[in-house]
Amino acid sequence: MSEPILSLKKVNKKIGKKHLIKDLSFDVYPGEVFGFLGPNGAGKTTTIRMIVGLTNITSGEILVNGNSISKDYKNAIENIGAIVENPEMYPYLTARKNLIHFGRMSKNVTKEDIQHRLELVSLDHVKDEKVSRFSLGMKQRLGIAQAMLHNPKILILDEPTNGLDPAGIRQMRDYLRKIAKEENISILVSSHVLSEMELMCDRFAIIQKGELVQVEDVSNEEQVDIANRHIIEVNDVEKAKVIMQDEYPELSMEAQNNILRVIATKEQIGSFITLLTSKEIIVYQVIREKQTLEDRFLQATNGEVS
Repeated sequence: MSEPILSLKKVNKKIGKKHLIKDLSFDVYPGEVFGFLGPNGAGKTTTIRMIVGLTNITSGEILVNGNSISKDYKNAIENIGAIVENPEMYPYLTARKNLIHFGRMSKNVTKEDIQHRLELVSLDHVKDEKVSRFSLGMKQRLGIAQAMLHNPKILILDEPTNGLDPAGIRQMRDYLRKIAKEENISILVSSHVLSEMELMCDRFAIIQKGELVQVEDVSNEEQVDIANRHIIEVNDVEKAKVIMQDEYPELSMEAQNNILRVIATKEQIGSFITLLTSKEIIVYQVIREKQTLEDRFLQATNGEVS
C-alpha cells in the first residue's frame, strides 16, 4: 500500500480540564474517499480544525503528505483543500472570475487550471454566469473547484451535502468519487447522511467522545470472519432449532415461520447447512441480511444518534 496522505498519530486536544480528543490515530490514502463519522459532540469538527491548523494540537502529530501541521505548517497546508460548512463565494462575480480571484492567492494557478477545475465539476457551461444565480448544489461544486485550484493532495469536506435535495446529493456523491479516481486525490468527508456515506466512501472511521471506535471498509463482503445475521429457511423449524441448540448451545438464534435467524460467519453457515441436511432437514435457502453502515454506526456508538 502507498504512503498515507493524511496521518493522525495519537492526537490529543485539551481545553482546560476538558479532554476533547484522546489519542486519535488513523490514515487516509491517495485516491480514497474516507468517511469521518460520530455522534454530535464526538469531536469531528475539532479534529478537522486541528488538521487544517485552525486550532492547536495539545499532543501527538498530524502529517499531511509527510509534513507536520504543527512543525511545518506552510508545506503541510499547501497539500490541503478544505470546505468547512458552506463555501463562501462572491455572488456578484461569475464562476470563472471567482476562481481567478481565489487563484491569485496560490502559486502558479493558470487559466488552464481554472478551466480544468470548471470542467471537472461540470460548471464549464455556466462559467460566465454570476454565482448569485447558482443553485446550492452548483455553489457547492464551485467550492470544490476553488478548494482544488492549488492541486492539493487531500480535500477535506465538512457536511458537503447539507441543504441539498436528493438529486443534488447524488450529483455531489458522483463528483467526489470522480475526483478521487481521476485526480488520485484523498477525500476526507464528514457527514450525518449515513446512507450517502455508505455509497460515497471506501473506508470510514467512527469516533465517540473524542476516541476512535473503529476504522473499517464500507464493504466488508470479503471478510468471512465478520459475523452477520443470516436467515435460514427450512421445512421443520422446531426440529432444526433443537438440532442447532444441541450442537451449538452458545448460538444466538430465533425461530419463527420456518425461518431460523442466526448471527454467524460465512464459514459457520456452511457447517450449519451440513449439520441440518445430515439430520434430514431440508434447507430451502440461506439469505445474509446485510448490515448497513447505519447498523454498524449505531452498534459502534451504542445507539447514539449522529
